[in-house]
Amino acid sequence: MSDDGLPEAAWAYLRALDAELSDVPSGTAEEIVADVRAHIADALDSGRSADEVLAGLGAAPDVARQAREELGLPDQDRPERVGRTLSLVASAVGVLIAVCVSFLLPSTVPVEPIQADAGEQGVLGRLGPGIALLTLLPALVAAAPLVAPARVRAGSRLAGAIALTMFACAAGETGLYYFPLALVAWAAAFVPWAVRRGAGGRWWHVLAGGIVAMPGVLVAVASAGGSVGAGWVGAALWIAGPVAAGALCAYGFRAGYAVTALAGALVMILAMAERGFLFAAFWLFGGLYLALGAAGYAAARPADGDPATARAADGDPTSPPVDGDPAGAPGAPARPRPAPATEADPEAAAPAG
Repeated sequence: MSDDGLPEAAWAYLRALDAELSDVPSGTAEEIVADVRAHIADALDSGRSADEVLAGLGAAPDVARQAREELGLPDQDRPERVGRTLSLVASAVGVLIAVCVSFLLPSTVPVEPIQADAGEQGVLGRLGPGIALLTLLPALVAAAPLVAPARVRAGSRLAGAIALTMFACAAGETGLYYFPLALVAWAAAFVPWAVRRGAGGRWWHVLAGGIVAMPGVLVAVASAGGSVGAGWVGAALWIAGPVAAGALCAYGFRAGYAVTALAGALVMILAMAERGFLFAAFWLFGGLYLALGAAGYAAARPADGDPATARAADGDPTSPPVDGDPAGAPGAPARPRPAPATEADPEAAAPAG
């Protein structure tokens, strides 16, 4: 049976295996998945049913674990690593927001008149260090999953995202400052779940790239219509920058997501330092960039010196081959191929050739 004739259950298995190998360099992961795909095709040709073959291979996490052992790679739980990374980012964002609120909040959100000079306008100076420390509570909520037991970690991320969103919505103008933290908390709750199930893929990169590039496109349209005047510096900063970052994200470059996250953090800092009429727009825009960039960077697959596009260049091993291309050709192997041999189904797991 040719690879393009595999049943849907086999493709679902290969997608699950590919997701389990997401932290493995792309070229090596392609070899492993292509090898397993060839084993499945050979076993089906021998007359076995798809259910028998997949049951003989074992669960996708077990095959991935065996592959890591044979290749000398660490056995990592990538979804958990993604969640831990985003929880750390959320904690850092919470600390940044706490500093901003403690020192700068009263100048934009008036408090009942207190006789204080200009040097005492921060929460720290007006209400004392005890009250100022309360601004760190959202950061502690975001950091709680880092110390939570493994069995409740995912639930604690979801509960933290809900709590931070409710606080941001209920705290009035003060809550505006915490919306970026809520966005990153939701990324920490949702992205590991999506990675574990192999959700997203190319459409995620394209969607993220479109969101990142949208401000540049809008400014370019407004500039072309004469509504906004942008010089060379403005064009490079507000048009070329977002469009270039969006293109990198759409193509799957981790560097594009890193630049997006750093740009979002910078926009937030500049919005706080140079507050004006559009402060809220820039603050929320920076928070969205930060959350999107951090989520994409944490979830993107590490590659052999290149982005995840190396997978598309050689053909994604979880997609049916196109006409004229050799089915599942992974290229020259850089490492020995692991054989997912199991006692339950030695014929299905025997190495091809």
